[in-house]
Amino acid sequence: MDGHPWQRRAKAAGLTQTTLARLLGHSESTVSRQLRGHWQSGIPRHVIAAVIAWEVMTPHQRADWIEAVDRTAEEPASAVS
Repeated sequence: MDGHPWQRRAKAAGLTQTTLARLLGHSESTVSRQLRGHWQSGIPRHVIAAVIAWEVMTPHQRADWIEAVDRTAEEPASAVS
């Protein structure tokens, strides 16, 4: 994950492509394409927002975010509002 500005920025913040994919619920290949702007509209805003959020979070907040995403992913679809 490097070469393109948002890839470099995520990497500099310690955010791996694997973790970003996990947080966004996308495959790693989708996240890679998103970070490189391989969308008609460029880099999706939710990807940019996730990278910026990661940059400003403490390590504890980051761990809480990952835990919350994992917990939500494990819930039955009817339990997610």
